[in-house]
Order: sequence, then C-alpha cells, then structure tokens
Amino acid sequence: MTQETNLTEAEVSAIVRSFEERWDLFSKLVDGVCLWQLIRFEVSLRKQRGGLVRAPLSRKRMITGAFIGVLQYLLPSRHYHYLCKTYDSAHRGMQGDQSVDIYFDALCDEIDGGAKMSSYDAAGFEDTVAMAKRRPVFDDTSLIVLSAVLGRYFPYKKTDPVFDLLANALALEFGYNDYTVGRLARQYNVFRWRSYLYGLVLKKIMPVVVLAPDSGQFALMDACRNRKVGFVELQHGVFTAVHPNVLPKELPSQASVIKPSILAAYGNFTREVLLGTALEADGRIEAVGAPFIERARMLRESAFQPSEEVKVTITTQGVATEQLCQFVTVFLQNANLPMKIYIKLHPAYDVEEELYVRYLGSEPRVEIISGKSARSTHELIALSDLHLSISSASHYDALGIGTPTGIIPFETYQSVSAILQHEGAFLVDDPERFAAIVSRRDWPVVPLETKNHFFASGFVGNMKRVLQQRAEGNEATK
Repeated sequence: MTQETNLTEAEVSAIVRSFEERWDLFSKLVDGVCLWQLIRFEVSLRKQRGGLVRAPLSRKRMITGAFIGVLQYLLPSRHYHYLCKTYDSAHRGMQGDQSVDIYFDALCDEIDGGAKMSSYDAAGFEDTVAMAKRRPVFDDTSLIVLSAVLGRYFPYKKTDPVFDLLANALALEFGYNDYTVGRLARQYNVFRWRSYLYGLVLKKIMPVVVLAPDSGQFALMDACRNRKVGFVELQHGVFTAVHPNVLPKELPSQASVIKPSILAAYGNFTREVLLGTALEADGRIEAVGAPFIERARMLRESAFQPSEEVKVTITTQGVATEQLCQFVTVFLQNANLPMKIYIKLHPAYDVEEELYVRYLGSEPRVEIISGKSARSTHELIALSDLHLSISSASHYDALGIGTPTGIIPFETYQSVSAILQHEGAFLVDDPERFAAIVSRRDWPVVPLETKNHFFASGFVGNMKRVLQQRAEGNEATK
C-alpha cells in the first residue's frame, strides 16, 4: 500500500545539496547575508511536494496585530531575563477557563524573568489567544507586516550579482522561473528590515536569551547575533539531518550562515539523527525534553485504563488526505469490535476538513476534531491505546508519552521511518492486516528506555541549566 508519488525528504536533500555545491551558494553573500539559506526551506519543500497549502489568514487580525505591536513598543516596558517567541496557534492547551501556550507557559511559571512575544500564524485561534493565561508582552505580527512593507518600498538594496546568480540557478536547474531577481531582492530586503526591527525590540526588552520553537526564525536569530543575545531553538516537530533548515558541517570557509546558539532537542534520538550536521559538529545540541510530553506522561500513568473499547488517535498533516480517509474506511469495514477513532486535524495545513466529513462523518466510531479545537492532541494520545499518522511529529510525541505509534506509509512517511528501529513503533501498511492486529490487541508496547530516548525527563531543570549557561557566557548566535 506504499505510495511514492513525490520525492522523499532524503532524496530532495541530496538534490538540493548537490545543487548548492555546484553553484557554491553558501559562499555567495549579500552584505554578509547568505540569501540561499533564507529560501532553502521553501525551495526544498516545493521540490518535494509543491509546498503545503495553509489555511488563509485574516487580514483584520494582521492589521490589528500590527497596531497592537506598535502601541506596545511605544509604551514603557520592563526588562526581562529571557524572551520566548511564540505563536497564536501555540495557545491550544486549556487550564480551567484559560488557554495555555503549550511551549512556554510551564517554563515561565517555573523560571522567573521570562516574557512572551507572539505573532499571528494560523486562523481560528483569536478566541483562545484572548483567553491566554499568560499574555504576550509584544505582538510581533507588527514586525512581520511592517518589514514586508518596508522591504518592498524602502529596500536596502535593489540589485546585487547574487540576486542574478540565484535567479539564474533556480531557473536553469529546477525551472523555477518565478524566483525573479525582483522577488529575491524583496526577500533579502524584508529579511534585513525584519532583523533591524527585531533588534529594536531586543534593545527595549534587553533579554539575555531568546527562545523560539522554530528553525526558520532567521531574522530574529540575526538580530540576536547582532545584539550579542543568545538564541535557543526549541525543537519543534520532526528534525533530522535531511530537514531543509539543518545545515551540513561541510560549508565553505567564507560562508556566513545563521545558527542558533543551542538546539534544545527533545532527546538523544534527535542528537543521533543529527550526526554529521553543523549543529552536532559545533556541539550545539542539548537534550532537554518538552513540557507537554511530561504532562501527557503523567496523564497516561494516572488516567489511562485499557477497556473493551479500543481507542485510536490519528493525527493528520494535510498530506495524502483522501488516501488516509480511504485507509480508515477499509480498516473500519474489517474491524468488528467496540472502537473509537479520534482524527485530530492539523491546525494550519488541513484545509480540507469537509473531505474527512464526507468520507467518515456518518461513521459513529469516528470523531473528527478540528485543528483549532482546544482538545489537546497530547491528551488524546495519552488516553488512547494506539496512535497513527503518516509522518507527523506526533510519532515522536506518542513514543515519549508511552503510546504505541503506527506509521501509515503514504507520501512523506520516510521522514520518520528511523523510529521503526525502536520498540513501540510499527508500520501499518495494510488496513485489513491492521484490523486483525487491533482485533487481537497484538500491538507493541513502549518501554521506558524508548520513552526517555525520545524525550529527556526534567524539562524545567534542563532549561534552567541551558539558560544559566547562556547567561554566564552571554553567547551570541555565531
């Protein structure tokens, strides 16, 4: 049942690596900036599957965020020891009648001196942001909007040989004629303005360290580097040596690339799959765990009880949507036992919710949960017998929580296939065979060793150590 309609992430990585070596792109700088690094992710994603379609954003929310951010910047502000860069979509946990930022609220509750800045990244979270337990001190949607305007109408640079070279290379090698000189110049200028504006915010708030769960925050990383502020990247999702934002260690000596001071990784599994990368070679990886996994572990240990009704949580990513629906349909036709299947949609990339409803909406054993729902994905996984997905970061999460996870081998599944070497993960390549496994309750278990290998324990203590190291060295991103 394996589907390979598109190139795998590893295949794209090899193609892109060969391309950038032939054109020596990492040594092609525009006033010290490696433009190729800024677009490497989007080019790679396009090469793999044409890019993912995001749900449309609200213009009203963008404009509101821009005004709020400007006002917050103009008002007096206190200084903070560390600043957490988060997003509207992160406010999807609930604590009573308040929404919780799944990345940073636990950290800010335990370690004094922290504050958050948040930007609008996905539609549908306006109400949960308004209910936030810990409100951001700055809405950096304003910087995103303002830098886009300034980059277009007040450019640092209109022409440069690198713009011409990169446009020519992308057109000749990949046929991407839409990467025009003008477009590349605009991307460079937006980056420069965004870095400058983030620098002004850092000057006002004066953090020693900035934290962000995003490997593509290049403008913020650059601003930190320029202001001698440490930048700690918290791992978010599947992050391996073939991820487009992971750089190889073999770079030209004249290359000037942007890297985090530290990658705060989930666990030693991430360290292993990043062997041979610039991050690993520079000693920039620390295994710290994740707060949402620790909460889910405790929930599973205290509240999960196997019952006659088998519970399965399926997490989606906006890929192979129709194939996944067909898979679940055939599985249910062959699984004659009490069962509940929760299909939790991706908060940003599942723009075809009606497709799931059309295929599975009338099936009483299936509950389709919107990506914007306050129901926690990690709680669903913790209270389920099994987890399934195609190539989701939730595979990692499930193993860390202690819930067996199955990989459905549709497009992109190879990006997580390395977890199949570990107990608790298994391949689900046939819906009828999977129905037989579930009927016999013959799925694997997740041993403690696997849980701790994927997610280190003691997140808060580990982060205290990382923050202290950054404060003592006041190490800027190099």
